Amino acid sequence: MVKYGIQITIVYDSKAEQCEAHCGLDWSSAEAMALASQRIRDKFGERIQLEYLDLSQSVVDYLASELHQRIRHKNLSLPLLMIDGEPRISGQFDIRQLLDAIDAEMEINS
Repeated sequence: MVKYGIQITIVYDSKAEQCEAHCGLDWSSAEAMALASQRIRDKFGERIQLEYLDLSQSVVDYLASELHQRIRHKNLSLPLLMIDGEPRISGQFDIRQLLDAIDAEMEINS
């Protein structure tokens, strides 16, 4: 069993109005998540766990509900990149920025 060192969560709302100019990645697409997962594995190995949370789905678990309230309270933009439960990038970001944020987190925590 692999022990994960860092938990990455991409929080998105697939039903929210999207940028008409198709800004940023559509994190709700399986292709974007698969590519991000592959790039993370290529660069960091199996130490990183990536998950996707779509706020447009019914929120039933306590953690997701609490996160939804936190986003509203702090007026954070979606998509939201969270590392180990803390917001790191609020608003549009790409895979390069995702990898840079993980790299910085690993440097800080080493």
